[in-house]
Amino acid sequence: MDAAAINSKAWDMEATCGSAWAQIVSEKEIDEARRGNPGIRVTVNRNVPHSWIEPLKGSHVLILAGGGGQQTPLMAAYGCSTECVDISSEMLSRDREALKRYGLDAQLHRHDMTDLSIFSDCSFNGVISPVSMNFISDIGKVFNEVHRVLCTGGSFIFGIANPALYLFDDRLLAKGRLKVKYTLPFSDERSLSKKDLMKRIRKCDTVEYSHTLQSILGTLTESGFAITGFFSDTSSYEPIDSFLHDCYLAVQAVRIND
Repeated sequence: MDAAAINSKAWDMEATCGSAWAQIVSEKEIDEARRGNPGIRVTVNRNVPHSWIEPLKGSHVLILAGGGGQQTPLMAAYGCSTECVDISSEMLSRDREALKRYGLDAQLHRHDMTDLSIFSDCSFNGVISPVSMNFISDIGKVFNEVHRVLCTGGSFIFGIANPALYLFDDRLLAKGRLKVKYTLPFSDERSLSKKDLMKRIRKCDTVEYSHTLQSILGTLTESGFAITGFFSDTSSYEPIDSFLHDCYLAVQAVRIND
């Protein structure tokens, strides 16, 4: 199964249907970024601490599978030489529209986040990736590629879903009911029946994967990163938030070796 092609189509659909991750930031937010306060989110609700972003001002930054019209124009307005990689042409079109609207420049690339071969080694001072790792089956590939394209001492800031979010029956969850249905780690490819998986694909839903804490944090450090910052965030969906406060995880890591 070509999960990348399925997710590319799904995110094109999400963007055209008004996903929160495809809402172009406001002029006020761009002005704040120009004044030195970019409101960068890699999880649903909380901005990352300014201390995580401040060292990147004026540097070369890669937005990896970011929200359309959001992180890319904000970092460009912050004075960064900004590039973006995304698998969805529609999400990139939101970036393009935002850049044109606010008179900003950035380079946009339609590409798979597991293969950053379009970039040379040590190309970037920072990589920022909003919640997107759950659409990749092997996040070690992403970590290794990010490590390669970052300079030593460069920052990797990313968000990821708490694995526990994938325990529940999503059809009942949509009705406000929590019922544990799946074992972890979850994978749409392995956890769903073939019939349910095909139905999901026909509806242009994303194909997703949970990742164990070992595969997130252990693989990150094994890839040559030191974790220097962390916070958790809610989902803005009450049935879940009343049960689990740490729905999304945000990590700041630094490349420490060659």
